[in-house]
Amino acid sequence: MAFEPGQTVGDYEIIGKLGAGGLGVVYEVRHIISQRREAMKILRPDQSDTAEMAERFRREVQTLAALNHVNIATLHTAFYNQNQLAMVMELVHGQTLRDRQLEAGITLPQVLDIASQVLEALVYAHGLGVVHRDIKPSNIMITSNGVVKLLDFGIARTEQASDLTKTGHLVGSLSYMSPEQVRGERVGACSDLYSVGVTVYELLTGRLPITGASNYDIMVGHMERVPMPPHKVAPSVPLAVSAAVMRVLEKDPVARFSAASEFLTALRIAAQAQDTTTASAPLPRHVASVPRSSSGSVEQKPHSESGFQTLSLDEVSRKLAIYIGPVAKFVVRKLAEQSQDMDTIYREAAKQITSESDRAAFLRSRRQ
Repeated sequence: MAFEPGQTVGDYEIIGKLGAGGLGVVYEVRHIISQRREAMKILRPDQSDTAEMAERFRREVQTLAALNHVNIATLHTAFYNQNQLAMVMELVHGQTLRDRQLEAGITLPQVLDIASQVLEALVYAHGLGVVHRDIKPSNIMITSNGVVKLLDFGIARTEQASDLTKTGHLVGSLSYMSPEQVRGERVGACSDLYSVGVTVYELLTGRLPITGASNYDIMVGHMERVPMPPHKVAPSVPLAVSAAVMRVLEKDPVARFSAASEFLTALRIAAQAQDTTTASAPLPRHVASVPRSSSGSVEQKPHSESGFQTLSLDEVSRKLAIYIGPVAKFVVRKLAEQSQDMDTIYREAAKQITSESDRAAFLRSRRQ
């Protein structure tokens, strides 16, 4: 259900729509009694009847209720309105980091300050067992007085709750995903650090570390391609900052900093050692790069696996991609490493499909 200005929802009056994401719609509201202006988030109408999305939204409320940090948007309350869950949060006045990126003139000290505040939020959240899993510029707000607020814990994972994400399924924003996230594996705090690294790299250089002509190209890039160090793209970036960013962009989580506090310390040391004569120089302006979205079926380069015909595996990947998207390629590759029987690969691949009818259709395609 969409709301219009002037409409009353519970104890709140709708002032106007602030924005919408993949899961929810956010309105500016005013509490009728206190007159305090707040932000109210509800599930998008096309997601309200989806059991998994409703459960994610409920878990976001519970996750935020346990968090109390200056760099995380505060949850005030939650309630049901005609069986629709709504969360009410602090109203953050400012702009998203995505909007800030598009402006000219961002400097190295500003980048380091923004990154440090995001990492402060993660030190706190990770300490409570919360992994954000969707850190990107549009989920970072900068208030008018320079305070950074980390937003949208809609797909966050907590140690206390079972993971809604099944093996082989992607959650998050592809350009900012860690390699393990791309593979559909269970992720930890180091995955958030990778996403922060992508964000900082973009701020420093004006471009993403991994790009591609399609979603599939970007996925492979996160898995296999090592980006050019920031200081080689933008010479004004100090070597110490560049090295810290490249460390969190390592493909293997074990090779990254082991905690947000370590990345934070590295950036603070780099900030203290920076050249004051160049610190105020603006960094390269952001160049928006929007990858062409791929269809459910993915064009793939042939590869060889012992005992298999490449075309047979490509066929399985294309069929599976109809139901679970581009990650099908990696699911099939992993299954092929474990078994040389095509029937077994089909059966195991089918387990990645949540719908029983779709699973049956996929298995029937094996016999066609």
